[in-house]
Amino acid sequence: MRVVGGAWRGRPLVAPAGRATRPTSDKVREAIFDVLQALPEMRPAAGEAGPAVPLAAHIVLDLYAGSGALGIEALSRGAAHCTFAERDRAALEALRRNLVTMGVPVVRGRPPGARSGDASPAARVASTDVRHILQADARAGCMYTLVLADPPYATSADAQEAMSRLLGPVLAPQAVIVVETSVKEDVLLPWRLVRVKVYGDTKVAVLAAD
Repeated sequence: MRVVGGAWRGRPLVAPAGRATRPTSDKVREAIFDVLQALPEMRPAAGEAGPAVPLAAHIVLDLYAGSGALGIEALSRGAAHCTFAERDRAALEALRRNLVTMGVPVVRGRPPGARSGDASPAARVASTDVRHILQADARAGCMYTLVLADPPYATSADAQEAMSRLLGPVLAPQAVIVVETSVKEDVLLPWRLVRVKVYGDTKVAVLAAD
């Protein structure tokens, strides 16, 4: 497993041992970010980096982060900050090792404002349940422009229910949400569906907040 694009392209990533975590494959990650980088909602704001850094200044939330591969891919491609939410101990160890390998500082406290323009990428690691981090970030006034969610297939319905109830308050205007599910699973989230792609047994849905 490796970073497939951006400043850290080709850098190796570690994944936790066992089957509890199902890392997104390099091929699927590359396809996801190809779609994202073509979306008008993901274009840098006026005065920020140009097309060469398509995710410049975006503030990312990586739910069910596992090894952090999706969020790290976003940081590699110019995102300013990523909050990683994961509670499995083995996955957290792999996530932290990957951030160290990339030289990404892990900071405490709330992420910067949406599209803050901070020059150096940074990360926050929330070793807690997704419901808890969404509720806490809503109380703190956190806002994200890109949300990546890859819940375990067996708990996808519960994950979508939690996101439907709790994600809205932390979405910046025109935020983009990417959700991975089994190809057999319906995506039932209350935001505008922009793209649906199937890669083997994986379905990727891309949605946008108005």
